[in-house]
This record gives sequence, C-alpha cells and structure tokens, in this order.
Amino acid sequence: MEKPKKPFYKRWWVWVLAVIIVGAIASGGGEDSEPASTEPKKEAEAKKEEPKKEEKTVAKIGQPLKVGDVTFTVYGTSTAKSVGPEGLAHNAQGTFLIIDVGVKNGAKEALTIDSSFFKLKANGAEYEADVTADTFVNDVGGSFFLKKINPGNEGKGKIVFDVPADVATSKDVVLNVQTGFFGTEQGQIQLTK
Repeated sequence: MEKPKKPFYKRWWVWVLAVIIVGAIASGGGEDSEPASTEPKKEAEAKKEEPKKEEKTVAKIGQPLKVGDVTFTVYGTSTAKSVGPEGLAHNAQGTFLIIDVGVKNGAKEALTIDSSFFKLKANGAEYEADVTADTFVNDVGGSFFLKKINPGNEGKGKIVFDVPADVATSKDVVLNVQTGFFGTEQGQIQLTK
C-alpha cells in the first residue's frame, strides 16, 4: 500500500524556499541597489547645476530672451481687480497681474504654446496663469491656449496671474518661461522696469 502524499506546505524544502524568498525581499536585494541609487543622485546633481547656469541670464522688459529655438519678449505689465465685460466680469482673489508677451518661433517646425509654459516667481512662491482671465483679456485667437506658431512667426498675447497685491507691485517678480510642456529649456524675465 502506498503512503499518502503530504500536502506541499508540509514538506521541509517548501519552508526553506519560503524563508529564502522572504529574506531576499526584506533585504531589498543587498548591495546591488546602492550603486544604482548613487548614480541617479549624481545625474540629478548635474541636472540641478545646468538650470542654474541658464538662470544667470535674466532678461528685462522689452529685451528678447532666446530659450532654445524660441524667443520670448515681455512688452509690458499692468494690473486689474477684474477682467471681462460688465456682468460677466472675472474677479481676482487678489490682484490680476497682466503680462503682455510675444513668443517667436525660431525652429523649423510649428510650435504649440500654452499659458502653462509661463510661471510667475516671487518671494519664493510660484504662481500659475489664470486661464479663465486669459480668455477675457485677449482678443479672439490672442490667448496662448494651445496656440500654434509657425516657424519664423511671432504670437502675441497676454498672460494673467492672480496674485496678492504686494506681489503685483513687488520688484522681485520674475516670469519663468519654458519651450515645452516638460520645461526642459527655461529662461527668466525680470518684470521690474
């Protein structure tokens, strides 16, 4: 007569294998992960150093700033408490800082630009454009909402930021510009006159 077979979980080799697997998972793979984690740190440090070099070149109002194949120019700024037609006005939580911008495409292909390519930096804070206010202050087709600019052409429009009143009048306000959705090429324009 044959011996009845033991269930697999009652065999000694299953438990040894389970202990080895649990130990490997708990240790995280040992020394192999340490060199891999130090190399990305070096790459990250190198990437952090590169934008610092780019940030040294800061343009001023009226001065073109070339970032990659794109040239950005701030023509002027203004402030408002609300934008839009009476009865449909869009009111600011603080103050609207309205920036008149030109974007010239120096590449050989069409460029798609968006108001998200612009960020306002002041007092250590970063502000995003108010897309709703952008549509009110720009003429039809003048906003930077996914606007295509062909090679050699310049698109002009206004970017609106809803900021505290002290930021709108601050001398330390910088417009950060970028050439794509991922922000790989950036530049800065000082907004004081």
